[in-house]
Amino acid sequence: MQMKVFDLDTARETLVLIKPIVEEINLKRMELTEAYEKFHEEEDELEKMYLEAHMKELDRLIDSLFRKIEALGGVIKGVDPILVDFLSFYKNRYIWLCWKEDEETIMYWHELNEGFVGRKPISILEEENLW
Repeated sequence: MQMKVFDLDTARETLVLIKPIVEEINLKRMELTEAYEKFHEEEDELEKMYLEAHMKELDRLIDSLFRKIEALGGVIKGVDPILVDFLSFYKNRYIWLCWKEDEETIMYWHELNEGFVGRKPISILEEENLW
């Protein structure tokens, strides 16, 4: 499958679509945690069966929400916290534009072979005026 290549503006526009999906994932995760806790406290077998089915459905839903992010071109690099990278082309090489779920917008990037710890501010790229 061909990966989508983003410039910074397009990645930020796509992030606007991804953020509500991430919020939905987190809501469903909270619901899953509550169902899991209820399941372990519940003694009624019928209620346990219902909770188990509900947890499986939430799991499936969370998985499909992650696939939606990927369909938009985001690459999931972490799930707790949610990290999404966007492939970009800069100075004749590919790099990752990266976003962490509590950040307002894409403010960091790193080389393909670097992970989250290698993140550098986008301002470095902008100062070089190569966008």
